[in-house]
Amino acid sequence: MEYTHLGRSGLEVSRLGMGTIPFGTVMDENTCRNILDHYQGLGGNLIDTSNFYGGGKRGSNAETAGTAEHTVGKLIRGRRDRFIIATKGYWLMGDEVRPNSVGLSRTYLAKNIDESLRRLGTDHIDLYQCHNRDLYTPVEETLRVLDDFVRAGKIRYIGVSNWDAWHVTQASMLAQSSGLTPLVSNQIWHNLADRSAENSVIPACRDKGVSIICFGVLAQGFLSGKYTRDGEKSDRAKNMSPDLDSASFSWENLAIDRNWKVLDILKRIAREHQVPVPTVVLRWQLDSGNADVLLLGASRIEQFEQNMQVLGLALSGEEIGELNEISRVPEPYPVNFHNLFCRRESEYYGGLR
Repeated sequence: MEYTHLGRSGLEVSRLGMGTIPFGTVMDENTCRNILDHYQGLGGNLIDTSNFYGGGKRGSNAETAGTAEHTVGKLIRGRRDRFIIATKGYWLMGDEVRPNSVGLSRTYLAKNIDESLRRLGTDHIDLYQCHNRDLYTPVEETLRVLDDFVRAGKIRYIGVSNWDAWHVTQASMLAQSSGLTPLVSNQIWHNLADRSAENSVIPACRDKGVSIICFGVLAQGFLSGKYTRDGEKSDRAKNMSPDLDSASFSWENLAIDRNWKVLDILKRIAREHQVPVPTVVLRWQLDSGNADVLLLGASRIEQFEQNMQVLGLALSGEEIGELNEISRVPEPYPVNFHNLFCRRESEYYGGLR
């Protein structure tokens, strides 16, 4: 197993983390336990969950949200000290939106943290992450309540998820100037099918010493190698609500010509190494320089064991370079402007034409 420190802290975590979205719902407790036992045996120590996992459906959210945390709590009983437990808060835990029922306010965040501790059956959370950016609560309020929980010993480190570059920069500078607990991580969507986070989010995190935890590494299954240009949409795409077509993880945004070309190269490299396509995807992600930790999910022990093959795979510099080139995404403004006029290797460096 490979390890890294989160942010500028001494917290050491495995670079392959255990994602738990299906724990207790899609996967029964015995399957979860088998996978977690195997993960621990390989040296893995990071379990990532959320108070929201298990929920998310109208009419049943209040009943099912929290299922994953509850399941994780049962699985780590008797071996709590072997794992780094990371959870999150922000989303609605009931069935209807009402005042103080969503977000990162002191009222809602404090309630969520205490309830997560209860479901997990632990006296502290190693890494507590803000699951989204709250557009209606001052970041000062959020950082202050998280710092209070750190000082109380209920949280050890704090991170965020799905935060933009300026969000991370703002929060990091505020924490530093106010003597508050700093951010150590940002959990983001980043993969070979969508590298747009490299334009600003990842550089900002690097500048502020915030580690990158990647989810969606297989792009919702698109990078698994089981789909073709001439095939039907994935089951996930068929079941997805039309109002999510603009999301980064929608079929419309993934099934584009660039990404089919990425898959062609992935399949060729996988054949040459005699490994499954996802193994190549995961190895590229670990070696890309943009990911400190990858979150892996699996609904079967066989799928998990396949993912773990990444630990024995080495890609050549040529193979990584080829995947880098074919997967490169269009640069937005002002990144394209900076690259054209501010890079020394540009023919327009200095403004001369």
